[in-house]
Amino acid sequence: MKKKIGVIFGGKSSEHEVSIESAKTVCAELEKAGFSALPFYAPRAGAWRLVKVKDLLSGRKLAGPEIEPSLGGGCFVKKGGGRLRPDALFPIIHGSTGEDGVLQGLLELIGLPYTGCGVTASAVGMDKIISKELAALDGIPVLPHVVIRAHQKAGMGALLKKAEKLGFPLFVKPVAQGSSVGVAKVKRAAELRPAVIRAFRFDTAVMIEKGIDRAREIVCGVLGSGGGAKASVTGEVVPKGRHEFFDYEAKYLDDNGMDFLLPAPLSAEISARLRALAVKIFLALGGSGMARVDFLVDPRNEKKIYFCEINTLPGFTSHSLYPRLWGKTGLKPEKVLRELVAIALRAAAGKRRLTTARK
Repeated sequence: MKKKIGVIFGGKSSEHEVSIESAKTVCAELEKAGFSALPFYAPRAGAWRLVKVKDLLSGRKLAGPEIEPSLGGGCFVKKGGGRLRPDALFPIIHGSTGEDGVLQGLLELIGLPYTGCGVTASAVGMDKIISKELAALDGIPVLPHVVIRAHQKAGMGALLKKAEKLGFPLFVKPVAQGSSVGVAKVKRAAELRPAVIRAFRFDTAVMIEKGIDRAREIVCGVLGSGGGAKASVTGEVVPKGRHEFFDYEAKYLDDNGMDFLLPAPLSAEISARLRALAVKIFLALGGSGMARVDFLVDPRNEKKIYFCEINTLPGFTSHSLYPRLWGKTGLKPEKVLRELVAIALRAAAGKRRLTTARK
């Protein structure tokens, strides 16, 4: 009998539409891999709904019976009656409330196996400050930064001055957002405050990071858990036209916004080092399942490598970087998904063996 996999997508974040596109690929590839996909749509407002795969893939209105989690029953309950007990869940909600540990916490309470990173790794990975600091503690090079939190916003002049001393260009980033939402490259002091104010629209903390002008953006996929985690080939994102870095528009709105070089044109030594660092970062943050690790490389010296960020729930659309990285490494999307489900089932079995008794 086919295993049933609940694919949770949509969500409240600014990446809602991207999540829908990812879910289309995941559902189609799960079916191809021999699973039965159950699409669970989370609208921006309102109850989750069980929708049909054919409606999702065809772009029709996403309608279906309302469902809600049963924390005591380890399942989902359909409005009007009936229970759903998938063999595993596949969360593919990008950004806040989906990638930051919030959704993972709910899935832990339900008690069903789920793919990808757990609560802690998801929360840490989403926070650009904590993930950088943990990486640095493990000896991984990072760029210097200044943080401005909401309570410091009114009197942020001194912090802006401190950031200016890092030297331009600077990158202004909401601390816990994905897909480059709210990120700006700042080349002069007059642009800094407006960029920070705009970034505060998306988060309650903003990071101002020392930039490398025209840095090479190198990405690497990680798949697995513990000692079995492995890295894909590296790829290089090359922004085109008016895009000076891989921003939201270049990622999702401009079909000609970037070139993706696979494998990245790096020496064998540097490529191997980046792959090893990607796994090291993944494990240092407690990762499991999948992630994409992004690095910045100095265009004048490829040995100068810096950890940029980790994406614990990378895009899974037909043109997303993560499945393309593994495709070049020799793993088709259906094989990647099969492995992710297997990891989720093993992790759940391991948790069941743990005791909650005091003795």
